[in-house]
Amino acid sequence: MNEIVTERPHLFEPNVYIAVCVEMAGKVCPQKLTAAVKQAFGANEATMSKIMLEHGCAYYEKIPVSCCKIAIENENKNWIEIVSQNEKIPFAIDQGELVRVFIIPSEDNTQILIMAHHLAGDGKSIIYFVKDIMNALSAIGLTYKPLTLLGRNLPQKGLSVTAKLYARYCKQKWNNRFFTWRDYYHLHNKYWKTVSSDIKCETLSVDETQRIIDNAKKIGCSVNSYLVTQFLQNYPKRCEVGIPVSIRQSKNEAMSNLTSGIRINYKYDAGKTFAENAVQVHKRIAKALKRNRVFVLQFLAELPMTLIDAVLLNTYNSYRNRLAEKTAKVMSYYGKNKRELGVTNLTLLDIPSDYGNYEIKNIIFVPPAVSYCQNVIGVSTINGRMTIAYHNIINSDYK
Repeated sequence: MNEIVTERPHLFEPNVYIAVCVEMAGKVCPQKLTAAVKQAFGANEATMSKIMLEHGCAYYEKIPVSCCKIAIENENKNWIEIVSQNEKIPFAIDQGELVRVFIIPSEDNTQILIMAHHLAGDGKSIIYFVKDIMNALSAIGLTYKPLTLLGRNLPQKGLSVTAKLYARYCKQKWNNRFFTWRDYYHLHNKYWKTVSSDIKCETLSVDETQRIIDNAKKIGCSVNSYLVTQFLQNYPKRCEVGIPVSIRQSKNEAMSNLTSGIRINYKYDAGKTFAENAVQVHKRIAKALKRNRVFVLQFLAELPMTLIDAVLLNTYNSYRNRLAEKTAKVMSYYGKNKRELGVTNLTLLDIPSDYGNYEIKNIIFVPPAVSYCQNVIGVSTINGRMTIAYHNIINSDYK
């Protein structure tokens, strides 16, 4: 059974949608693209599955026909507007709707917008799904890719004594209440009545992108550390930054959640040069990677699964429980522990841009504005150009 364990926070999270906009050169036949998307659905176990929720246990179950959606939109329709409209409609993951694809044709270019529930996979998964679509469009055969789930198969070392004791305490105190799909749909609809999503993007030129790469190399830090430092310049006080970390093995292109996360605390020192700040940020990231690369996944695997559901419901006032509230603070879902900034950098996208007669001009990656982070930034680079997407939630009445 493909049990949902380390991915469990995604189950009841009301804003857990990854958006990827693919810009293609020229006008592409929408019907051909539709056929290619259907082939890509069929080539991935994640898009040929539905989520089962039975007495507190959640898992993927294969289905004979994909229930993911495809729509052809009006020419020149704004893809951000489509995201804003569709994120308010809950994904029927209990029926197998884990991905929605929108084809936006025009004379000059064609856009493919992919909105994916996080249970369909992480950011890299969606990029590999784009590769499947493009290969299918170019009449290249696809290989079926099964899910790769971490489950409880995680290293035993690395989890602190404090975390182990807290997980044990939770197991002793939790009332083992489980929740249903009725709770899932109620929470989603309640959440989106009071908030709205705000997405802004900027694509740097080849020269601007290369300048960042060269500057980072000169300073002696990674491009990711350089970018995080740039974002931290805008924060006047100490800021907690969450950084997703891929733990995907080489050549694994399956649609799966193979991402952990680390966090750092840093206050940009205006009395030092940018380079000096960047070196300090880089050191903190390197230290967190060495010590806590899979900590968050280890901790999640130790908690009662239904308590994780309760954390989300408690965060949005759909269920009241003292242990759930305490654990929500431990997991940074609200209060002083909530991260101020999240930066997801997919780096240089490891897929081709040319597929026979078809060409990808750009790929915009928008990570979900998850509940434990106030401001989310997604970065992707293809064809020598970097695109930065800012995704925030506005008009929130929640904690």
